[in-house]
Amino acid sequence: MKENKILKLIHVAWRERWSDSQFGINIKNVLPRGVSGDVYNLADCILQQALIGSTANPLVLNYLKHSLCAHLVSHAAVLRRIAKYEHFERLYCTTSLLDFLDSVIAGATCRTKTEEAILPGAVVSLINWLMQVFAMITAHYEIHRELNSEQSYMLGQCCLVIEKVIKNQFLMATIYVGCHEDPDYYGQIRERYAAIKTSLTNSNFSPTHPSIETYLHQLAYVDVHHLDMPLLDIQPKPEPVNYCVQPLLTVDVLLNPCNDTSYYVAKMQMVQRLKKFSNTRLFYEIVRAGFVSLSNVMETTHDTMWGAFTFFKVPQIIKQLQALNRAVGEQTLNDYIPEVVEAIELLLEDKLLLDFMDSKCSCNIIEYLLNDWTKQHLVNDMHVKHFAAQREGTSVLLQKRDASAQAPSIINFIIRAEVPLSGVLKTLSTDYNKVQEALLGVLCQVLVGNSFDLILSVATVEGRLKTFVSRLIQCNENSKQVPGEMGKASIIRSTLFDVSFLMLTFIVQTYGSDAVLSNNGDSFFEKWVRECMVERNKPKNPRSMIVMCDENMVDELLLNLSKPEPQLKNINITWQDICLNLPGVLYQVLIAWEKETLSSGDVKNILDNIKRRLFSFSVCATSFLCAYMCSVKENELLKPLNMIQQFLAPPSAEEMSSQENIKERLGLSFQIIRKMQHDVRPTVNPKSRSITLVQNLVSQTPLMDQFRDVWRTVNENGWLPIRAAQILESLLHAGGAAWLTTRLLEEILKCKYIHDMMKTMDIVFAILHLDIELSTEALLTQVVPAMIQNRQGEDIDEPHLHVLARLCVYCIISAVETRHYRNFSYQKKRSRSHDGDDMDLNSTVKMRKINTDSSDNSSSNDFLGDSNLFNAHASTHLRNTPNQLKESLQNSIQYIFKIFQQFLQTDKLSLKVYFVYQFVSLLVECGQERVRLVLNLLPTNLINNLLKVMLTDQISVGLIARLYDLRTSCGRQSAVADLTLWRNLKLKEQSIHL
Repeated sequence: MKENKILKLIHVAWRERWSDSQFGINIKNVLPRGVSGDVYNLADCILQQALIGSTANPLVLNYLKHSLCAHLVSHAAVLRRIAKYEHFERLYCTTSLLDFLDSVIAGATCRTKTEEAILPGAVVSLINWLMQVFAMITAHYEIHRELNSEQSYMLGQCCLVIEKVIKNQFLMATIYVGCHEDPDYYGQIRERYAAIKTSLTNSNFSPTHPSIETYLHQLAYVDVHHLDMPLLDIQPKPEPVNYCVQPLLTVDVLLNPCNDTSYYVAKMQMVQRLKKFSNTRLFYEIVRAGFVSLSNVMETTHDTMWGAFTFFKVPQIIKQLQALNRAVGEQTLNDYIPEVVEAIELLLEDKLLLDFMDSKCSCNIIEYLLNDWTKQHLVNDMHVKHFAAQREGTSVLLQKRDASAQAPSIINFIIRAEVPLSGVLKTLSTDYNKVQEALLGVLCQVLVGNSFDLILSVATVEGRLKTFVSRLIQCNENSKQVPGEMGKASIIRSTLFDVSFLMLTFIVQTYGSDAVLSNNGDSFFEKWVRECMVERNKPKNPRSMIVMCDENMVDELLLNLSKPEPQLKNINITWQDICLNLPGVLYQVLIAWEKETLSSGDVKNILDNIKRRLFSFSVCATSFLCAYMCSVKENELLKPLNMIQQFLAPPSAEEMSSQENIKERLGLSFQIIRKMQHDVRPTVNPKSRSITLVQNLVSQTPLMDQFRDVWRTVNENGWLPIRAAQILESLLHAGGAAWLTTRLLEEILKCKYIHDMMKTMDIVFAILHLDIELSTEALLTQVVPAMIQNRQGEDIDEPHLHVLARLCVYCIISAVETRHYRNFSYQKKRSRSHDGDDMDLNSTVKMRKINTDSSDNSSSNDFLGDSNLFNAHASTHLRNTPNQLKESLQNSIQYIFKIFQQFLQTDKLSLKVYFVYQFVSLLVECGQERVRLVLNLLPTNLINNLLKVMLTDQISVGLIARLYDLRTSCGRQSAVADLTLWRNLKLKEQSIHL
């Protein structure tokens, strides 16, 4: 009914030649108040009357333009109606529509929610229509080889409209949203573009507009990169020194030494994306980080660990990174990687570091490193000679040094440790009953000097530590006491039980049971670890240990141990049962000593008898005593402490000569006992190597003083020493994530210059990886909101806010990706059979010889497959975004977004509002699609409110388009709503300037 009235009104307006304003006044009498003309197809009615003849009616078209200006009809409805016009043979009508579009397209926008819903589809339809016009003209030229004046003019106007669409960021963003709305329809546009391209090629036709082919391609393949997005990069030049890679690797090697290569690859890829490093720069930073860390370590364990990491793990990290970053179809050279060569060139500029490393390792470190890399095809012999020549002067100086003054090169020991490791694993895999005596000799030889540290380091880096542990557990199981066995066989069996138990305990102490043991292992040792062994940060309940004990066995042991010369071998209790029942024995001894039923001499006799037969008994007893000390008052610690000291008393010369291989076992047991004691009651000046491995939670120094001391060291060096990382880890456990994160952020706020802020932020970001998920949650829920709200304007302003926002974004990205990769690694490990880790070493060696690309020094599962295997199997998991967030992390992100909403409850631009903008913008800039789950948590009106406060020059359509998941209807609706608000605010600013 209304449409008929509108059509009649248009007829009257045409007959009486009404002006635009007259038409506008009268049409409002037809349309109900507050109702858009779109409801009654006003645009369709006007265009229907304007395009009746062979030429368009200019007066009626003017009515349509006036209706647009008066908001009587929407741009979406007009564009959608024009896109339906198919009478291209009417050249003048088509040309008039192009002229009309040329005059109105720049002002296209939306005013209501209804218009927002149809605008993306309307603009995409218009693009299809423009492609049809262009295709019609090019097809005509292809056939007739000429264009008349009307066709030439039409082509020119079509190009002008396309150019205006391309240069209108709002329209391009709307097209980008629209192409996700109906992918099949957008596919037709691409097909039409392909036909146009074919016609242009076949006819050799070159449109007068110089860039039209580029514009057509952009419209057919519209991408988010076509949308402007200013980057918040306060460092326009590449940073000369990176302070993130070395601390990050230090933390990872400290916490996760057993992780396979792909774990480190994922971390380095994350840094590469955040820092926008080239492969060359990333490889340089990784090698430099290994050298810097190796130059600092003093303890043998970490010396060998970092040496093994640098020489065994780093080449594999580089190979996998290069494989993942290689473009599809890109050819690789056979004998070297160009980026590695360029990275070594950069490394040679750091002469002080290389000179120090040459002196420390007693060799030309570059030449030594590259000689091994030639086998792995990272460099070739020509490169080795070239780089060795550049370091020739230093090599000469090294040769002139007094040979006696040169310490043996730790690198030589590390490289050589791979052969004994393979030998030990091979011996452990042989039939136990056939090689007991030989196996005992091999294991005891491993304990001589620092061989055990070297072998553990190489096994850890090469991914063979779990294989080593599983075979030692099997050896320990096979060595359990057999009732009735006597003589030499019994002695060998007991010594094997003792050695394997001590070695396993030391490994668990060093790496943690979670890293080396299976969750549900049913062996004796695994059961003892779960129920009786005191581990750092894993306290055990001494009462539970006592409850497990068998009363009859405890009584028999007490009776036997109380004798001056006990004969444990004659009692009916096996070694493994003694280990499990010693807590009951010691508890009874402690009670009796407290009640003075036993004298100090009696207690000493019992303790001496415990440690006389097997040193494993001393370790088991100490584990209970340490657990007991954690559960009693301060004034009750003296007696258990004295008991532990008795286990550390050296045996007599007669006892030392009474057993074979006693020296090695004794030394290892002392290390284990001191470490257990230190974890509970650290000594003031620890001298033992085993004690200094880990900083304990218990300390007489206030946490703040410890933090100041360690941060002073880190800040002065510009990198993270191993010892500093250990102390910071202890501070994290002692003070909590919120406390440590607050202290670290305070150090950022103390900086006055941008360079110092960014340097400190990089180091802090790496340190937070001590527990990145917990630290990120504390950062978002406790630390940053409190700082922004309570200290704004005091010492937190620009550029501090920018650095804080960047740190928050880095941590969120890392927490999301770390959880994703851990889940993948866990699934991958769960999918492997236990036997798969224990593959035959002979087969391994054969595979390394056969595989031309795997002549590396590794024989682990992680290294056997070449880069292509890794690329095919794991790269998809590394590149894909995670499908869910950890609940606590999701709650933390939602919490800070709610804080942001509170900041935006104003119409004034403040530092808080600007922080929100920087946070959101950096999240998109640094995370891109990898933080899609985080962006999906944005409140619906957050960006809308931000737009009303911020300037539209700072918030771009590129940012808005990247914020939402356009694959969902909700995401598209939110994107169009924000884009429309941005557009209208932009038009308002332009009208004010006019």
